[in-house]
Amino acid sequence: MANTAAGPSLNILISTGQICRSIRSKKLFYESEEEGSDARNAGPFWCGRTQSAVGADGQLVTLDSCRPGRSCCRTA
Repeated sequence: MANTAAGPSLNILISTGQICRSIRSKKLFYESEEEGSDARNAGPFWCGRTQSAVGADGQLVTLDSCRPGRSCCRTA
């Protein structure tokens, strides 16, 4: 049986500091925090600092990689 539980929205992950505040997705511009859907379905992603799919450290922007510990990650 497949896991149908939805994960937190992109807005929630950003506001709680679980992912970089510079990560962007189209869903950030049309979904409210209350109706936000699972962040895993929010891609494709890009960096708000570089305006591309590559972050400030030269690595790809992904939901799994743009987290605390990455050299360019900003959560505060």
